[in-house]
Amino acid sequence: MRPSVEAIGGLALVVGAIALVIFIAVEATLIYSAWHYRASRMPGPAPQIAGNSRLEIVWTAVPAVILVVLFVLMTGTMREIGASVAGGGTPAGMRILARGYQWWWEYRYPSSSGEVVLANELHIPVSTAVDLDLESADVVHSYWIPGLGGKTDMIPGRTNHLRLYASRTGTFTGQCAEFCGVEHAWMRLTVVAEPRADFDRWLAAQSAPRTAPTGAGAAGERVFTSNLCVSCHSIRGTGAKGEAGPDLTHVGSRTTLAAGVLKNDAAAMRAWLADPQRYKPGALMPRVPLGDAELDALVSYLEGLK
Repeated sequence: MRPSVEAIGGLALVVGAIALVIFIAVEATLIYSAWHYRASRMPGPAPQIAGNSRLEIVWTAVPAVILVVLFVLMTGTMREIGASVAGGGTPAGMRILARGYQWWWEYRYPSSSGEVVLANELHIPVSTAVDLDLESADVVHSYWIPGLGGKTDMIPGRTNHLRLYASRTGTFTGQCAEFCGVEHAWMRLTVVAEPRADFDRWLAAQSAPRTAPTGAGAAGERVFTSNLCVSCHSIRGTGAKGEAGPDLTHVGSRTTLAAGVLKNDAAAMRAWLADPQRYKPGALMPRVPLGDAELDALVSYLEGLK
């Protein structure tokens, strides 16, 4: 199978080619007629043509044939898109739960060690059909990755479905496509398609609990567990079991922070922890009053959660 975006792109090329041929034929006819029947060449009243049955049949039949061809092509493409989005009876290689929050994404992967909860960065194996079960925890969101095709709403109290299929490796970006509040624009999507072996290694690493920290990281874990952080976030292998915010077990391995607001590095992490509302006003994460030493230790800890 191929991604629905490729099916749409293929149809667009065919329709564009047909439209270009029609455009050239019409414009060529107009230019020829304007030149051939110009006043300087044919003085006097222009000849009046009462009708031409053969010509009228041609210009009726040709557009009809073109429309039939386009109808058949579009019907086939719609059927292919429907199969891509909803599965079309073909078993998927993987099923993942995707849940939208204001304003971040949660993913729940099946794993041999149990369900793995991750946030904001979706990884999928290339050349594998992946079915997403789409849910919303608060308001209507819309899951849209143009490079992989398909745009499906996430509605509270309902589970919708979207099939993803990446025919090549790479990073695909997207966006929540339904206005969902003040930080809607900062509800970005990142999908990483990678070879199956790389994906399996990544999922195995994400399935593991956090690595026990040492040094500054150990001090940072104490800061984390003794402040409000533990009420909202989970880190497997610790007493942090909060569910209001993203799971942070392997936050250091992600490419961005806060669903695409900042690049994930130590400086950005420190800035985000010091004042989340500066970068994402309206987000549920409050500013926690921490001293410089506490911030440094917490950054060391979180960036070390790979």
